[in-house]
Amino acid sequence: MVADRNFLSHAALTQVLATGAHVLWRARAGVDLPVLSVLDDGTYTSRVADPNVSRRLRRRGKSGADIPGITVRVIEYSVSTEAGTDVSELFALVTDLLDPGQLSGPQAAGAYGQRWQIETAFAELETGVRGGPAVVLRSKSPDMIRQELYALLCTYQAIRTLICHAAAAEGLDPDRISFTRAKEAIAARVSDAAAFSPR
Repeated sequence: MVADRNFLSHAALTQVLATGAHVLWRARAGVDLPVLSVLDDGTYTSRVADPNVSRRLRRRGKSGADIPGITVRVIEYSVSTEAGTDVSELFALVTDLLDPGQLSGPQAAGAYGQRWQIETAFAELETGVRGGPAVVLRSKSPDMIRQELYALLCTYQAIRTLICHAAAAEGLDPDRISFTRAKEAIAARVSDAAAFSPR
């Protein structure tokens, strides 16, 4: 399970790991992740402490590695532009996969980068297809709301399918094709959007 920086906590980590899922979560700046041991690939093991236990032990003078918690591996990296002129902030990803052979640093960074595609998809669906956050669904009954949502999802999927076909024909990554431009090009080809019944 890949998640952004607002989700990392001892309680959430405990719940997700109990399901048998693995995690790859970004840590916020300032999260206490003490270095327990540095691994051969440059990543390090750490722990995510239960805040209640941590507070009690800190009052007794304990700190860092002296406080128990869930053992995790931390993968830190930054991203630079192709020209190397701009470097991003430091990313710190936390995973329960302690062996770098199970998940390498580059694989983790790639997975976290891919996670943003779903955020982009949600934005495209909300803004590009629905019309923006100010546009509310017109339907009033549960069945009609369901139908309207399915229509939005089908429209989004149709546009994405056309993008994939166009990208394949040109040997491009579909992510490199603008959803907004594709939607506008498709809309320009539709002569009468009301010429067919929605049923």
